Amino acid sequence: MSDIFVSYSSADRARAAMLARALEVRGWSVWWDRTIPPGRQYDEVIEEALAAARCVVDVNLVFQAQPGGTWTFMRNCLSPNDCY
Repeated sequence: MSDIFVSYSSADRARAAMLARALEVRGWSVWWDRTIPPGRQYDEVIEEALAAARCVVDVNLVFQAQPGGTWTFMRNCLSPNDCY
């Protein structure tokens, strides 16, 4: 089970990677589709990861929000101890 499932479009892959790294450095376990095991069906793995995640972060929403708005909120919750 991951703390956070990162959802993103292929155009936002670099942003998703940056967000995933930032969250992991702060102690969150993060799942995104760079970790689909060989031989597994993509849609099955996605469904399992979504069901197991504690929350979902949509990169599209994070980076298209007003500057500072979403990141200000996220900065306040980047430690797992801050949000549980």
